[in-house]
Amino acid sequence: LLEGITGIRASMILGSFDCQVVALNAFLDPKKLTRDRSELEYSLQQLMHIVTSLQYDLGCLIDAGGEKITVITEKGRVLPSDRLMSLVAELFLRTHVDARIIAVPISSPGEVDALARERSVEVMKTRDSHLAMMEAASIKGVRFVGGTKGGFIFPDFFFATDAMYAVAKILEMIALAGVNLGELDGVIPHLARVTRAVNCSCEYKGKVMRKIMSASDGRRRDLVDGVKIHFDDAGPALSVLLVPDKERPLFHVDAEARDPETATRLADEYEQHVIQWRDEP
Repeated sequence: LLEGITGIRASMILGSFDCQVVALNAFLDPKKLTRDRSELEYSLQQLMHIVTSLQYDLGCLIDAGGEKITVITEKGRVLPSDRLMSLVAELFLRTHVDARIIAVPISSPGEVDALARERSVEVMKTRDSHLAMMEAASIKGVRFVGGTKGGFIFPDFFFATDAMYAVAKILEMIALAGVNLGELDGVIPHLARVTRAVNCSCEYKGKVMRKIMSASDGRRRDLVDGVKIHFDDAGPALSVLLVPDKERPLFHVDAEARDPETATRLADEYEQHVIQWRDEP
């Protein structure tokens, strides 16, 4: 499912790869440069029906700006953007065995770290912004930059996100690896993530950050955007990311674990910590 002028160009490009392509809404409509949630869900339902009915290998919704993609597997599952990043990272690592370093945002799932660790590949953590992704793409040796919102950078081609190239690259890697995204989704580890948003006015964010630093002293942690605390105790809890919102009076809590129950418990625990730290005199 291709939006605006990208639909025309992407159809031509993918057609030259001897792919069978169906382009929907492939025309320029200045009134629909963005979609609200209901329109997006309707479009995905349409695309899901077409992919499963025609038994296609992949369905992609490209945004009007031609930067981000939403992907539906051959089984009709809409992949959340963080899961899509894990699957594309796995495809990249399978098909680029000489890669030694990749870059992903600090909010990326731990699945990416586990997949890279199996192959002794270094994972560079960036801020969760397009500018930070582009900066990482300019670093020597980085050949893949994953994003949590459906954007990917392949520095061998370009220094910024390009949805049409990303679709073509994913198709190439699927062909080389001999596995579809739906099959891959059922094979690689799937970790549980639970998020919370805690009200916190700007005047208290600095205090909360100081409390987090003090409470996490002695633990392995990443200080990018906020504080990501790792739990290396061989238990089900893996990490919790605490990030002050850059614009709104919020503190984000992102907990990750091997099972949903532990992730929920961890998110609840640190949500209460943030509230306590916020309200302490």
